[in-house]
Amino acid sequence: MLAGHAPIVAAVRPGILTIITGDTHQKIIVLGGLAEMSEKGLTVLANVATSLDELDVAQFADSISEMEAKLSEKEGSELDLALERLDHFKSIQNQLSTTAMH
Repeated sequence: MLAGHAPIVAAVRPGILTIITGDTHQKIIVLGGLAEMSEKGLTVLANVATSLDELDVAQFADSISEMEAKLSEKEGSELDLALERLDHFKSIQNQLSTTAMH
């Protein structure tokens, strides 16, 4: 961030966040939240955060299946929100399978 610029606050959509400390790269799954960028650095306030090493991949897949099964119960804007959340979870799942290959 350039000196003299106002801090920026933005919504964080679900995804995989990589934290780099020196030569260490730690991947964290975040399920939404807020991020603030200021002269002090980046601060992420996540609704839910799980280390990739601690993630139960089978349970994550089960959560996606449950979300898909419940879509028929929703309509209108509630359905739109459910589809958006499902899309984010599937995107994370795709990133996980790509990460597992490397």
